[in-house]
This record gives sequence, structure tokens and C-alpha cells, in this order.
Amino acid sequence: MEDTDFDVAWIGDTLGDWRDRSAPLLDPWVTLGALASETEDLELGMMVTNVAWRDPVHIARFAMTVDQLSNGRFTLGLGCGQVEDQLMVGRTTFEMSSKERADRLEEGTLVIDRLLRQDTSDFSGEFTQYENAAMAPGCIQKPRLPLALAGNGPRITKMAARLADTWNAWIDITDIDEFHRQISERTSMLDDYLAEIGREPESLNRSLLAFDEAFDAWNDPGAVPHLVEKFAPLGFTEFIFYPPGPGEWKKFLKVGIDVLGSLRT
Repeated sequence: MEDTDFDVAWIGDTLGDWRDRSAPLLDPWVTLGALASETEDLELGMMVTNVAWRDPVHIARFAMTVDQLSNGRFTLGLGCGQVEDQLMVGRTTFEMSSKERADRLEEGTLVIDRLLRQDTSDFSGEFTQYENAAMAPGCIQKPRLPLALAGNGPRITKMAARLADTWNAWIDITDIDEFHRQISERTSMLDDYLAEIGREPESLNRSLLAFDEAFDAWNDPGAVPHLVEKFAPLGFTEFIFYPPGPGEWKKFLKVGIDVLGSLRT
């Protein structure tokens, strides 16, 4: 990876491969620790950990640890999406309403933000309560490591504008033109909201995740440049792709070596 033009190695926080439940999948937080020790320059990221079933105090501790082990090369992505492997942590979590998921994400992000800034004062919220917190030695990155909030809906988009360093959207339909129309409306809403709260648009990064069900990044050499060309005018500066499937690694490396360098500005 460090011999290519990929900038970040992202890992998803799931309890199993949702595409193939029998596929081997190591714990993502432990894997991030290993990647931190085996790389020198590659940025690392979690895209995303689910605050609907992960305790935010534990998330903050995990994230601070990876930031330390990587010497400040870590970005934490947070979300509240519903995926099947949540059945492994209980049906109550799986059947949680979308409102409660968003509520947990909002409160959890506040908790994570304050702990990563080493604000260890007592906290009592609707879902999280703690006292006598400890967060030494804290983050390498100051005032804390970067946070990305993932969500296409209006509430989480606005939440990202208030609380995060990056807003992450994802391509969830195969019709790229229709998705472009939808996300154009969302970015316009985001711009209006940033102006309303007095935040400079340039202070909030925009990233786009392309699920492999909706976008084939590896079998068409022109696919990635076309996607970047289409969405960069909307302010997206980071593009994230699912890893290649069996037999696609040579194509993956070819994109990383031959294609990505030409897209840098």
C-alpha cells in the first residue's frame, strides 16, 4: 500500500463480512494496531464504528490508542447504520429505531470529542454516564484526532457540520447520475447550514464512499477518474473504495500505481 498512491487504509467495524459470513475477518481495532506498527507513512482510518452498539467511552480509548501507535496517522469515522451482524450483539440493537440510532450517534460523538480532547469531567447523558474518567496520554494529533461522521440523511449531515472534521456520504444506488442529483441537493443544504452556523465551508472535508455493489473501481481503468471528475465539483476531496475481490488484486495495485497519481492537484 505504501508503494502506491493510496492515501488512507480504511477498515470497517463489523463483526463479520456482511458479503460472506464465512469469510475470515479479524477484529478491526486489533488490526489497526498491527497496521500502525507495520506502516510508516500511510494514513489509517476507521470507516465506520457504529455508535449504536459500541460504547463511546471505549471508542475514545481505542481511537486514542491507535493514534498513539501510529504516531498521529489515524482518523475516526462514526456512524449509526443498521447492519446484520448487530444480531451478534443482540436483537434490541438490531431493531433500534432510526431516531434512537441518530440520538446515540449525536450524544456519542459529543462524548468521544470531549474525551479525545482530554476533558475528563463527569458526564451524564441519556445513553452514557461516567465519572472519574482517564484519557492519558491523550492524542498525538491536537487538539484531538480527526472525526468523520457518515450519513446521507439531513440530520446526520447537519450533525457533521457541527461536530466533525469530515462529512462522509456513500453511494448506495447503482445509478450514479441519480445519486449525483441526490447528493447535489444534500451538499447545497450542507452549504446553507454551514453558513447559518457561521462555519467556513473549507473547514469541513467531504468524502465519498463507493460500495462495491454500486461501483466497480477495479475492472474499468476509467471508473475512478470519472467518479472523481463527477463529484469533485461538489466539494468532495476524498474517495474511498471497497477492497478488491478474489483475483482483483493486480488490478487494484494497477489503479493505485498508474491511475491515482494523475488525479492529484
